[in-house]
Amino acid sequence: MDNKTVSRRSFVKGIGAGLAALTFAGIYGCGRTTEVPEATTEAASKAAETTVATAAAAETELAKEALNAATKSLSYTPGTYSASARGMASDVKVTMTFDEKSITDIKIDVSGETQNIGAAIGDEMSKKVLDAQGAEIDAVSGATVTSDAIKKAVLDCMSQASGQEITLEEVTAESSADWLGEAPEIAESDIKDTVDTEVLVVGAGSSGLFAAAAAVEKGAKTILIEKFEHDKASGIRDTLAACDSTEQKEDGHNVDKNEAIKYICDWSQGYARRSQVKIWADRSGETMDWFRDVLKQGGMEFRHEYDDDTLKQNYQGLEVGHSVQYDETYYEQQTMDKVLEYAEAKGLETRYEVTMIRLEKNDDGRVTGLIATDKDGNYVRYNAKKGVIIATGGYSADEDMLRQLQPWTLEQTSVNYSKAGAKGSGIRACLWAGATMETTHTSMIFERGAIKPDEVGKAGEPTRGALFWMGSQPFLKVNLNGERFMNESQPYDYILHQASKEPFHTYCEIWDSKYPDDCKRFETHGCSRLYPHANGTAPVFTMEMVQGMNEGLEADGYIVKADSIEELAEKLGLPVDKFKATVDRYNELYKKGEDEDFGKESFRLSSLTEAPFYGVRQAGGYLICSMDGILVDEEMHALDTESKPIEGLFVVGNDAGGYYNGSYPNLLAGTQAGRIATFGRLAGQLAAEGK
Repeated sequence: MDNKTVSRRSFVKGIGAGLAALTFAGIYGCGRTTEVPEATTEAASKAAETTVATAAAAETELAKEALNAATKSLSYTPGTYSASARGMASDVKVTMTFDEKSITDIKIDVSGETQNIGAAIGDEMSKKVLDAQGAEIDAVSGATVTSDAIKKAVLDCMSQASGQEITLEEVTAESSADWLGEAPEIAESDIKDTVDTEVLVVGAGSSGLFAAAAAVEKGAKTILIEKFEHDKASGIRDTLAACDSTEQKEDGHNVDKNEAIKYICDWSQGYARRSQVKIWADRSGETMDWFRDVLKQGGMEFRHEYDDDTLKQNYQGLEVGHSVQYDETYYEQQTMDKVLEYAEAKGLETRYEVTMIRLEKNDDGRVTGLIATDKDGNYVRYNAKKGVIIATGGYSADEDMLRQLQPWTLEQTSVNYSKAGAKGSGIRACLWAGATMETTHTSMIFERGAIKPDEVGKAGEPTRGALFWMGSQPFLKVNLNGERFMNESQPYDYILHQASKEPFHTYCEIWDSKYPDDCKRFETHGCSRLYPHANGTAPVFTMEMVQGMNEGLEADGYIVKADSIEELAEKLGLPVDKFKATVDRYNELYKKGEDEDFGKESFRLSSLTEAPFYGVRQAGGYLICSMDGILVDEEMHALDTESKPIEGLFVVGNDAGGYYNGSYPNLLAGTQAGRIATFGRLAGQLAAEGK
């Protein structure tokens, strides 16, 4: 495990935008950068535009065949060429060497991508490109965005080397409008092995881990299957919400259950099933106590967090959050490993690189297990005597599903930080088995995406930006006309909703050199908070970490710095006079101590008076997960088309619906993570009991 352990500060820097300027000379050899032509030809630009529009089609067999035919007959001007394309968290750079007829070498730099996911695929994709002699290759599972960026940059290099426009325009295959499709047919003769268990849990994320541990605690023979290898598993979220935990009772900041239930139901505009919200309120405290004890046994701390509740705020939160307290060592599966160590000591069996294909039912309609593939691609039947628990993470990493179910969310996405397995596989499997999905589609998206000063949002499509954690601070925000257009102290996704009505749904956040002090005074809630909570609980990210992220964003050309307001306007592409007038008015409101224009709380106003001044463009947010899914009853059974429970099938986590509508109540910190942990634990217990 030591080989995975890194400084938490280093990890945070790794999830920004590259965050330290990448030194390509050190990768490709000193003095060689002047010999590498940039992708500036008209043909290369057209090729890049075309491949962006057809990246999804390139993964179909028809697209690969057409691309193969188009590129195999090319001749090249020998030399070395370079191109970049936007990945998940950074610009991916590809450098390729050609002789007259072939690609002879390729170097792919993905060092700025997500640790253990996009950043781990460079060598694999290099081999694929060399073997295929082009970009007609499959994406690496779990790292589709990074894979697509590599393919775009490869085609760009090939365009430069060949002097020809390489496009996929002749390929008519597009992503299927039918995201559901048909359940795969698998011949009995193709099934190579059969595994018997009592409880089978699918997915090693927050809900699946809590479910598996609960089932094995009850004495059930339990197997947990995970699509990826250990280091790519989803793991457990940092902040979880609860009522009535031991710490809440002891520190005097417990939350009234009825108030919390009403808050969630009201936020959903009445769509939340109150009986399920009550289950969370009644059972979450015990779940948090259990998790705290498991982490303590593993040498980690898990604490309730509360803030100054005397401050009058436009949107009042509730002190439900509990967060993991990391030290200087950190890796993404750290808390997952503590739960696994505990559960495996009780008999849990965990199997990695096992992919669910479809559920199986008997003649009575009960789900009896599933068929999956192992890491070698062999079909394996899993029989689950007491039940199958689906916990595969929702569908926010599947752009086709988002485009069809939540086009507004897709358009408002700048950084998709969904877990790699969130491709809708669990939801599809349940629907094939006769379950019902809700029709109110919702995602968790925070206003923390940055784009470069010459970029704008796209209608109906995501932008490919960088993570900007400070985006949730209530600094001045202006549209592309240089005008203030909102009260900046709103729930995270409300900011994006407001921006959706502005030109190109693009806006700029503005601050000056006093920003660390401003952020401390702002007293924001939950994961946006950058200083310790009132009871000393550490924030998810500290101001020091965020300052490091900002330095990286500045080095990578996202954040701009200026010595005057006029210079800042020019660097951000804003009308100087209008922007200057907006800043003057904002400074005037700060001096008055009252936001006469938009009603922001006085303690969240700030002045822009001390150079240097900073700004960043934003056109969307940081997408975390989808939150709609299969309808379930109070025992977490999937409901069929007649609203009757499907025996043997439990659905939890982001695969389960019935709780949200339109917006996430972020002022109840950790609401979704607390819900899925609590419901996962309940499902595990009930499945083990044969319910």
